[in-house]
Amino acid sequence: MKPIIALSVLAAFALAGAAGAAPVPKVRPVSIPASAVAGNVWRAVVTITPPARATLEARGATTLRARLQSTKPRGRYAAALRFPRAGTWSIFARVGARSTRLGSVAVDIPREPLIVDPLTIAVEPSGDLLVGQLREGDLLRIAGGRATRVAGGVGVFHVTVADGKAYVAGRDGAIYRVDGSALTPLTPPMDASAVAVDAAGNLYVTLYVGWIKKVAPDGAVTTIAGDGTEGYAGDGGPATAAKIFHPHSVAIARDGALYVADTENRRIRRIDLTTGMITTFGGDVGITVSVAAAPDGSIYSADVIRDGSGGGVVRIAPDGTTTRIVSSARANGVAVAPDGTVYVNEWENKRILRLNRSTRRLEPVARG
Repeated sequence: MKPIIALSVLAAFALAGAAGAAPVPKVRPVSIPASAVAGNVWRAVVTITPPARATLEARGATTLRARLQSTKPRGRYAAALRFPRAGTWSIFARVGARSTRLGSVAVDIPREPLIVDPLTIAVEPSGDLLVGQLREGDLLRIAGGRATRVAGGVGVFHVTVADGKAYVAGRDGAIYRVDGSALTPLTPPMDASAVAVDAAGNLYVTLYVGWIKKVAPDGAVTTIAGDGTEGYAGDGGPATAAKIFHPHSVAIARDGALYVADTENRRIRRIDLTTGMITTFGGDVGITVSVAAAPDGSIYSADVIRDGSGGGVVRIAPDGTTTRIVSSARANGVAVAPDGTVYVNEWENKRILRLNRSTRRLEPVARG
């Protein structure tokens, strides 16, 4: 019987100890805002019953911590954080070794007031972005997430960079070169919607009705593709006899060829500037309104939604393999940096985003 007595005594002591142990504090959210702006103060309020020392933690790209400070009434605590970057952060309250999840916070970047109508983007050799605005606002430069004015006075349909110089197709249908803070006209109004520039200074201009025009440095204008009628024809022959259906954009790639957004045909057309021959490059790219050439020889195209399908960015590899890399209902522009970084423009959302190479997700660079 002695062992039984001993066990009964031990059990009694254990029960007594449990009865006298401090209860586990309960943490309940009072105010956990679901959104925040990077760099701005974000405040959270919780109750802890019974009152106890605690820390607020935000877990995201890194872990942020702030001491929960006691406020009135008793048992209520508050803490403030500043999120260093955009993203989604999970919020916890830590009391001793115990953590309680309180919710999540979507952190955005600060608004840039100069960004009001961002229709088109391009990347400079430095990696800075140029943003052309259509109806209002100036041509902007985005560096370090901040916007500065470059030039103004002309609404911009398209902006491009060639040999370190920037060019725009103006809303008035003319082509301009950006010289410092001025826009120097290179052509009269000609219904231009986009422009590409070769090493010799020749301009290649898309006209909505179905032409690609070449403007030489001396101002001479010739047709290099299209017959000015709607349709899809001419592959394997001279580009001047081909049909191109409402071209919206154009780019010169590493191979020296001209790539055209044959928008209503949902294709990219390739024009060999040496032979003048035209072919189709890659597969269906959707209703493409923007093209960009990458340093690896691939072509990126941004397409918009039509009849509930499409929308986003497609990559066409040098061998013609066509892959959708971004699905977005708002994307309308794409640009590629010298290091291969892909940027996406969302005109209606007034956002410029960067494609993260590791996660394949879009991250905000600037917003209006």
